[in-house]
Amino acid sequence: MKYPHILLFVLAITCSGLMGCSSGTSAQIVPQMEGLTQPIPFLHDHATGLKTARQEKKPTLIFFSVPDNTGSQRMMETTFRDEEIKRLAKWLVCIHVDGAQDPALCESLEISSFPTIILSNAHGVEIRRLVGRQTPDQLAVQIHVLLQSAVLRPQSVARR
Repeated sequence: MKYPHILLFVLAITCSGLMGCSSGTSAQIVPQMEGLTQPIPFLHDHATGLKTARQEKKPTLIFFSVPDNTGSQRMMETTFRDEEIKRLAKWLVCIHVDGAQDPALCESLEISSFPTIILSNAHGVEIRRLVGRQTPDQLAVQIHVLLQSAVLRPQSVARR
């Protein structure tokens, strides 16, 4: 393996992110924070987002959330407003799916906890699934891995 330290770093970040995450709905509501920068631009239609990804030959970040979930709210207020995440998002097609508005899609993709992020290649093949709240640093590592796999792996191999 050419970069074993990267794999160890990714595993460490992934494990630490999963251990402290709450995947259920919380009764506590995070107050809206005023004066924040805009979050990354999301498409809100899943089918349109996948079509755009194929046309632009870009991987996707699909964020599944529900309005009353603290983890989902915190990601919208912090993670998706982070400057590094906004910079990386320019290389992706970002789609936001409201699980309360589209439960059939969530069921078909086996999304049972919120927030969940699916990172996929330009053809819609799932590369990685992140369950639970992701900090900007955790998500940045995962996006870097996705982007490297898209560059290093030809699309014909990724479709297997």
